[in-house]
Amino acid sequence: MAKDLLKLAQKYHDAINAFDFATIESMFAEDAEYHSSGIGGLYGRSAIMAAMKAYFNEFSDQVSSDDSLEDIGNNTIRSKWRLTATTKSSGRVVKRQGIETVHFTPKGLISLVEVEDVLPVKE
Repeated sequence: MAKDLLKLAQKYHDAINAFDFATIESMFAEDAEYHSSGIGGLYGRSAIMAAMKAYFNEFSDQVSSDDSLEDIGNNTIRSKWRLTATTKSSGRVVKRQGIETVHFTPKGLISLVEVEDVLPVKE
């Protein structure tokens, strides 16, 4: 199962990088939660997707990558990530890095995503 979860997490990140909203949506459980230090908590697949679409509308040139992707047990994958994007509204370049923890249901759907930014951002 661990190898499958790593593949699912990679599929999720690939879909985000491709702005493939249909794939992203299909990967979340209906009652999923998404918690981020930047936006707080989102509850339910619909709320998560609405927030993602708004975010990627504002940061439509985002390029992100994983520095690591690891299985930490209990149907959970942790990644260390970094990204660069430009805000559409101001033209400001944003660089972020952090840790994302993705929890999966036994059926392989995402039940919870926890995102924590880590400062300072390494160049």
